[in-house]
Amino acid sequence: MTGDAPQPEEPPQRELTTGELVIIEPEARGAAPDVPDELEDQPPTDRNRPTVVIDPHRPLPDVAVSPEVEARLERMENSPFWMTETERAQAEPATPVHHPGRRRRQPAHRPLGPLTALVTLSLLAAFFGWVSAEPFWLAAGHGKDGYATTAQCHGDGLTQRCAGRFSTADGSFTAPWVTLLGITGESREPGAITPARMVSPSSDQAYAGPAGTLMHLRWVLGFLLVLTCGYGIAQSTGAHRLETGMRRRRAVLLSFAAPILLQLGFLAAAF
Repeated sequence: MTGDAPQPEEPPQRELTTGELVIIEPEARGAAPDVPDELEDQPPTDRNRPTVVIDPHRPLPDVAVSPEVEARLERMENSPFWMTETERAQAEPATPVHHPGRRRRQPAHRPLGPLTALVTLSLLAAFFGWVSAEPFWLAAGHGKDGYATTAQCHGDGLTQRCAGRFSTADGSFTAPWVTLLGITGESREPGAITPARMVSPSSDQAYAGPAGTLMHLRWVLGFLLVLTCGYGIAQSTGAHRLETGMRRRRAVLLSFAAPILLQLGFLAAAF
């Protein structure tokens, strides 16, 4: 009986498990080390899985990256985090120290502007101190009561100018010609007599009416404007641009002290 002999059936192929997978390296890199004999008969597990030696000199593939990623990697490679303590100590003195929130103050190179502002603000402080000295003493209750006789009045409102004669109620002194402030209504007519007050016989102003809100407003505004002139002097002369905090504080205090001393001088003279 002729015919082809039956072929033996091939056994079914079994899928490899994770423990049986082996990474095959190229022949140029050398064969993987042999598995010890005592491990060949053991079932494959994670503990006895063969280890493949990786060549550390194998070049890495070139991967194209964006400029942003390359700059980030450059900062990471040059970060002080990778330095030793000795290298970090040597690099710290060479790094400039920047204080957040503080900027370097530039000194003034042209003194003409600050000097002009200093003179102008000092004159303004002297004027405000002079016009607020007498209202302050009158509001505080210091002065002589008497009567003012209107001689002439010109203008109206803020431009009103009145003058006349003042005599104290007790007849201690008489001022033949003074500026009358606070004259309103029929008191503007020549010859009208109005109750008034004067700070001292040397004063050239008489204030009609009681010491009310207007009188207090006169000296309060004057004092505030004197302090404003002190602040302007400190800003225009560069007192806040000095190097150390002690010098800045002294310069600012002197800027405020000058107008305040002028104010005190006018108060003493008006008393």
